[in-house]
This record gives sequence, structure tokens and C-alpha cells, in this order.
Amino acid sequence: MIINKTKRIIKSALNDLLRNVWLNIATMSIIIVTLFTVTTMVAVDIIGNFALGSLQEKIDITIQFEDDAEENKILEFREDLEELPEVRSVEYISKEQALLNFKESHKDNEYINQSLEELGENPLFAVLNVKATALDQYKTIDDYIKSNENYDDIIEKVNFKENEKAINNFSVILKTIKDSIFGLAVLFIIMSILVAFNTIRLAMYTHRAEIEIMRLVGASNWYIKMPFVIEGAILGILAGAITLTFVYPIVIYVSPKIAQFLPGLDLHAYFLNNIFSFTLFLLALGMSLGVISSLIAIRRYLKS
Repeated sequence: MIINKTKRIIKSALNDLLRNVWLNIATMSIIIVTLFTVTTMVAVDIIGNFALGSLQEKIDITIQFEDDAEENKILEFREDLEELPEVRSVEYISKEQALLNFKESHKDNEYINQSLEELGENPLFAVLNVKATALDQYKTIDDYIKSNENYDDIIEKVNFKENEKAINNFSVILKTIKDSIFGLAVLFIIMSILVAFNTIRLAMYTHRAEIEIMRLVGASNWYIKMPFVIEGAILGILAGAITLTFVYPIVIYVSPKIAQFLPGLDLHAYFLNNIFSFTLFLLALGMSLGVISSLIAIRRYLKS
């Protein structure tokens, strides 16, 4: 008996799908747009986090020391910084090492080499390069350096302001993009629920005589609801599958272009490595939108 009921419910859902083809296509279209927007939001989050990580590797706080600063005191300062939980690493470069590095990087520039020889002394400073565990912790480290009076007499310059501007600008741009896409995703989710809601309501209206008969013969609300819930779920799953077929070629196309700006980020490889979880995510989200829309429509209709 349960098997027969299940067959009738599924058959009824499939019949409704075929009966209202254009309405169902409209419903699937808006769900596809919603899923694509959510997918874009996920992609932007992946790219943004990778870009932040790359930026974090390139940015540091460089502390330049006075010419007469004692190396022991510089090394003592490095140990103090390394004890901070916000600090990931501290690299010490002596005046001599800084000069060697500079000569190596400009070994083919005769003008610079001649200028150094004529100068006759080392014009560079001993430095500490401080890297934070996260971008938002550089300000804390900078405040600590400036408030630590024990080393004021040996510090020549702390070059954080330029990096702080770059960090803040990038963070603001990334947050704006993420917030905009999130707003679009929310808007399309609401639209998809409304469109699916109206589609299911219309389908229920065309079956109003059948529904009334089922009520009179004692059919439960769940028996009446299930065909429409299944219909919504099928629409959502189909929308998720179609979205996936669009997303994959787009990922293949944009992946090398993104790699030009962010070397090391292979969006295509990331997509393939997470294809199973990503597919489940799209199908589950699509199905959820369809089912939620159906339940809202059914509840309001059966109450009216």
C-alpha cells in the first residue's frame, strides 16, 4: 500500500512537471541564476582569500636601525617580537648582509656598482622584517613597536604606513565585492522562492477540484502536499545540474586568466579536487529552494 501511494505521488508530480512546462522552465531559470550567483560568491571568496594570502606573504613591517645600533640589542628586540602571538616570523638582516643582497640584485647595473665604490662606505641599514600571522594584526604589531620605549634609541624608521594603506585598500575593495555579491545572492534567493511559490500555487489551483475531492475522502494533508514538494525538489535538482554544466566550462575558461594575475591559484584544479562536494552543494541548495517554495505555497493554499 505504501509503495502504491508513493508511485501515485511521484506520477502526479511528474505529470504536473510535464503539464506546466513553461512555468517550470521559468522557475528553473531563476533558481539557476540564484545558484550561479551563489557559485560566483564562493569563487570570489576563494580568489579573495588566496589574494589576501599572497599579499600577506609580500607585506611585512620593516624596522630600520641607526648606524651605531648594537647588534646584541637588535637581536634582543627580535626575541621580544617573536614572543608576540601576532608575529609569525622575524628576519634579521645586518648592514653587511643588506649590502651583499643589494649588490647581488644589481650586479648587472654598472652605474650603481660604480656609485657604491665611489661612496666608499655601506649606506644601508640593519633591518628586522616582521611578518604577522594575519593581515589585520600588522597594526597591533606596529603599535607595540612604537610604544616600546626600550628600543627608541636604536630605531631609525618603521615603514608600516605605506603597507597599511595597501592592506586597507585591498581589504575594503574585497569586502565591497563580497558584500555586493552576497546581496545579489540574497535577492535572487528571494526571487527564486517567489517564482517557485507562484508556480506551485498555480499548479495547486489547477488541481483544486482534485484536492477538494481528496480532502472529502479523508486524504491527509501530507498526501496532498507530497506531489508538489517532489515537484519543487525535482525542479531544484534539475536547476543545480544545469548550473553545474554551465559553471564547469566557465571555470576552464577563466582559470588561466586568473592565474596570470594570481600565480599559484589554479581554479580549475581546485574545482576538480572539490567536484563531489561542490556538486552536492549545488544540488542540495537547488532542491532546498524548490522544497521551501513548495512548502510555503502549499501551506498558504491549504489554509485558504
